[in-house]
Amino acid sequence: MSASSLRASVRQMVEFSLRGGDLLPASAAAMAEGSRAHRARQDSVSAHAERPVRWQGRCEGINADIQGRIDLLWEEADPLCIDELKLISPYAPLPGAPLPTHRMQAVCYGFMLAEELDLQAVTVRVSYVTETGAVRADFEETLDRGALTEQFFAMLRPLAAWHRLQCAHKEARDASLQALQFPYDRFRPGQREMAAQVYTAIQRRKRLFATLPTGTGKSAATLFPALKALGNGLTKQIFYLTARGTAQLSALDALGRMDGLALRHVVLTAREKCCPQSPMRCHPDFCPRTKGYYDRELPALMAACALQTWEDMGAFCEKWMLCPFEFSLALCEISDVVICDCNYVFDPLVSLKRIIGQGRPVTLLMDEAHNLPGRTRDMLSARLDSRDVASYRREAGKRLGRRHPLYLALSALLRPLRNVEDAHDLLAPIEMLISEMAEHPGEGDHDFFHTLLSFRMALNRYIDAPEGYRVLIAPAAKERAVTLLCLDISSHLEKITRRMTGCVYFSATLEPLDAMRGLLGGNAEDALFALPSPFPPERLLVMTHPLPTRYQQREDSAEEAAACILALFSGRAGKYVAYFPSYAYMTLIQEKLMELSPDLPLNVQDRGMEPGARDAFLRKMRESGGPFLSLCVLGGIFAEGIDLPGDQLIGVAVVGVGLPQVNEVQEALRAHYEERLGDGFGFAYRNPGMQKVLQAAGRVIRSETDAGVVLLLDSRYREVAYARLLPPHYHPAPVANADEIRRRTQEFWRLYGIKESL
Repeated sequence: MSASSLRASVRQMVEFSLRGGDLLPASAAAMAEGSRAHRARQDSVSAHAERPVRWQGRCEGINADIQGRIDLLWEEADPLCIDELKLISPYAPLPGAPLPTHRMQAVCYGFMLAEELDLQAVTVRVSYVTETGAVRADFEETLDRGALTEQFFAMLRPLAAWHRLQCAHKEARDASLQALQFPYDRFRPGQREMAAQVYTAIQRRKRLFATLPTGTGKSAATLFPALKALGNGLTKQIFYLTARGTAQLSALDALGRMDGLALRHVVLTAREKCCPQSPMRCHPDFCPRTKGYYDRELPALMAACALQTWEDMGAFCEKWMLCPFEFSLALCEISDVVICDCNYVFDPLVSLKRIIGQGRPVTLLMDEAHNLPGRTRDMLSARLDSRDVASYRREAGKRLGRRHPLYLALSALLRPLRNVEDAHDLLAPIEMLISEMAEHPGEGDHDFFHTLLSFRMALNRYIDAPEGYRVLIAPAAKERAVTLLCLDISSHLEKITRRMTGCVYFSATLEPLDAMRGLLGGNAEDALFALPSPFPPERLLVMTHPLPTRYQQREDSAEEAAACILALFSGRAGKYVAYFPSYAYMTLIQEKLMELSPDLPLNVQDRGMEPGARDAFLRKMRESGGPFLSLCVLGGIFAEGIDLPGDQLIGVAVVGVGLPQVNEVQEALRAHYEERLGDGFGFAYRNPGMQKVLQAAGRVIRSETDAGVVLLLDSRYREVAYARLLPPHYHPAPVANADEIRRRTQEFWRLYGIKESL
């Protein structure tokens, strides 16, 4: 078939052409029950189950290939009878007629079967069955070949017209991509080599693991070759994934520099952040944007296709009265580049199954890949606390009464949860509660329902592969909190990425590279690429001071830490950041700084900063003015994924080595990595800590014209195990005290003819 051929399932075709009605909360439980209902009914009868059908032909000038599977085919009937199975609750009111989408699926199967077997008529039936396979209602009719043909093409024509519109866009897009030039006057050293590696990974449908120093233009070096591969037909779509929202700005900036592109790109924002309604209640009874949503979605998509950009989709959704999150998901299906958080690919609960799960040729570009192990572990782990269940039951009792099925289902879970010894015992009551909440969506709580679904999915994975999990049970009086901690993330990542047309993991701190490849689901066939720093090493001064910063020593060393930071700050007037392993330690040092220098201009990160406060914090650093000293936490929103070139930042101090806090979870990981990789402390503590340190230090040098100073305050930086994790272009100079820090800093800036500060 030609490149413009349309391939679709019967269900996709029918749901596209008959879309309409309200946007209702999707229930993973209902989907699972639907599959069980199909199997139960199919196993109980002698009809032919899952009979494949296929039709190929032309419509609206497009070659079409439509496929599907008939749930049940009664071959002994005359005429042959197609039976479409749909789930219904045993307590739901009986329908008076089949839903139009259900009926039309059966009709389309009837047409395809009539074409294949040259039948003059077919009986089509829609059966509504319970989870056990019992039929509660069925509706059947016999249609002749002419009626089947007419109704089939009534479904196919709208999809064919839509497909033709998308083909026209693709033709214009590919022409613009083939003419695309690199968005800068020249490649930075190493960028061309990185671009070649990315293109090869896509071409060979392999994974690439790359470490590149900060400031080397990673976004442009990965997006440009991926776009060229898209234009050459090597992939169908690009997902640019990040672990933090701030990193999305780099991808948007790189795309914005590529002139003349006929390209669609969309930024996917979390439902909670883009919902215009407070509180968020995703149900037609409470949200007008969900009422009749699907009646408006297709006309809105047609209007969006006529726009030059999709940047102000909030106003667009307001005009069309659409749920902005749901509409952005629809745009993802026809977008060339999707910029989003990594959970939309790797989290089993929220992944874009309409794209990722459909086998579409997709390329993944995973920025900040050093964050992915921790993020993936969070996605695959789950925690259920009996106190949360009790609180929700209390509210349900007040609102609905203690005889309500939802209250009873909560009680049925709370009893075994408070006495849990074996996590397997929680599966049945959790499934019952999920089903009950799905039956009463208006009474549910979005966050609590999300917690239940996550725990149920993690529990199923634990039951299937117990060696990949550790069950942690924390008692508190009569209450219990059960954590299902995922230990093995690599098999999950490998399974997802093996289906992709290339997957690129890149970061400035993806060391040790070979071990990170295995941790992230790669194998020996996947490429490794390490780019040395392209910037002159003499532009960066790195100093290490053996300050004792372990938890028990912090109070005693706080004044010396403050003196060292002040010495760095006084080396040259400008903007600096000092990073700390915790808010508490940062506050302690802040007090000492103010004692030593009451007039010191400070810019201090607060806990839980709102978006406006975060923007103001960064704006102060980026705009002219100063000098001042910012105080931030390691691993926080200002420690990575932000660009502060030139005089926006000339020096960084890092206090400590960023080790995660010792707790039951980290110790479980330590034991797991010791057994699997032979370095439990390294992978559970040292490596993640140093990744945070180097991300923070990497804010200084962002281009070949930058110069800056990094001060590392901790005695462990002089230990071999930590020193070997420092980049090769770091040449640490040991310093003994604050006076030496000030002297070396002043000498460094004097080298560039910069006037000393007074």
